[in-house]
Amino acid sequence: LLAHLARSDDLFESAAVDKGMVMLVFGLPGYDLVFKVIRDRFAYPKSVTRRDVLRSYELVFRHDRVGRLVDAQEFEQLRFPRERFAPELLDELLADAGSTIEDDGETVTFGHLYTERRVTPLNLYLRRTDKDAARRALLDYGQAIKELAAANIFPGDFLLKNFGVTRHGRVVFYDYDELCR
Repeated sequence: LLAHLARSDDLFESAAVDKGMVMLVFGLPGYDLVFKVIRDRFAYPKSVTRRDVLRSYELVFRHDRVGRLVDAQEFEQLRFPRERFAPELLDELLADAGSTIEDDGETVTFGHLYTERRVTPLNLYLRRTDKDAARRALLDYGQAIKELAAANIFPGDFLLKNFGVTRHGRVVFYDYDELCR
């Protein structure tokens, strides 16, 4: 990541996803990872807590992902140069997740965040792709649910926006805030 930052003029910006009620998601254009920060407060009707979200990610780290859960990496005290952030993104991060973010004017330090592989949210993919690709994705979505169930993983809900399509066309689950056995 640091090598990419050193050779790129890209700014961190909000990721191309529907706004999440639990996480803020952002990334660098063309970079294969996104960064996810837990919000300070969750939008209604979410009833999970920050601790619940952390436990869900711990389950992902310990459990067989059956190729259907996006790998996540956890970081603490991760710092980036402030000038790398689009101003509107930085404002949103500080307003909605300020308890875990410090801005000293030169660097932005995240007390805690996750990185995940960038995927195209399934709901957006279906709007943008042709009929045959959409059909394949929907069939794979059903297969992903079946494989997760066989591995004793329940996504919490089955919203299309919580599943994504990898660059190889595989449907995976990536929204872990309500994930359980």
